[in-house]
Amino acid sequence: MMRKRKIRTKEILLPLPAAAVRNIFLENHLALATIRTGHGTPDTMIVLLRILYMTFYLLDKDRTDADLALFLEVEAALHESIEAAGAGRDWGLPSGCLPAIERVLLRCDEAVATMPKYRYGEAWEKVTAFIGSARESPLPGS
Repeated sequence: MMRKRKIRTKEILLPLPAAAVRNIFLENHLALATIRTGHGTPDTMIVLLRILYMTFYLLDKDRTDADLALFLEVEAALHESIEAAGAGRDWGLPSGCLPAIERVLLRCDEAVATMPKYRYGEAWEKVTAFIGSARESPLPGS
């Protein structure tokens, strides 16, 4: 059976508009800065997890084994932070994990700025589907 290809318009083949990219960058970088300075909240952690999983899905076919290893490292650090907050400590990040989180954030920035709009939409749909699932992680090997 032949699979029908979606027809893509010029608009969805182009990258996201510059204003949208700036807003995404701002929200993402503010979340990291907020939690880094000890003022994190559950919402801040949700943004960091969204960055991680959006980057995972945005890179899709371009994702390397090194990317996956980085994503698993960051996911473990974020889950450690969630467990610490659940035990009554402040929302923060485990020591030493900032460079890895910053690398994921930079990969996300690069992908958001260059990917066609349809790829961003597909990644967003995958993140949304994951959130609605019972799975603990979309990362293989997690």
